[in-house]
Amino acid sequence: MMGAAPGNTRSRWYHEPMMWLVVGIPAVLVAASLVLVAISVHVGADEALPVDVRRTAQIQQEDLRADRAAIDLGLRGTLAIDARTGAVEVRLAPLPDSTATLALTLIHPSRAAQDRRLTLTRSGDRFLGRVPLPLPAAWTVQVAAADGAWRVAGRFESGRIEAPLAPKLSEGR
Repeated sequence: MMGAAPGNTRSRWYHEPMMWLVVGIPAVLVAASLVLVAISVHVGADEALPVDVRRTAQIQQEDLRADRAAIDLGLRGTLAIDARTGAVEVRLAPLPDSTATLALTLIHPSRAAQDRRLTLTRSGDRFLGRVPLPLPAAWTVQVAAADGAWRVAGRFESGRIEAPLAPKLSEGR
């Protein structure tokens, strides 16, 4: 009886572990590359902080007049957001006398499409408004005069009662 030689057995390629490495590693890399491309296209080129810039040749300069005006006025304050109702309260010191409304911008940490802007109305020594819920975990916050003459900023994180507001260029921020 004639049999096959012991070292000469043939098997299908998919029964060989080494072939799974040869085919599997490139397949995983191609799939991971497609996922990364899909994520980058979905996120887009949103800027984390919307700022006004002046471009001269290849140099960009941010417009800081509103921040300097807030420093000159000595503005500081607090922002509070009630996580249950979305009620917003801003207190500023010294309180600008002629200001009847403020512009509040909640800047999403990674997606500009989810930024929220609203107008706060003066009620005595504070400014009130309401944001739609739910809110993500953290926001960069800008509070500015309705005409944009000055602005203060801060960072609001959920779970906190209030966040300090100060000019972006000031010490202690």
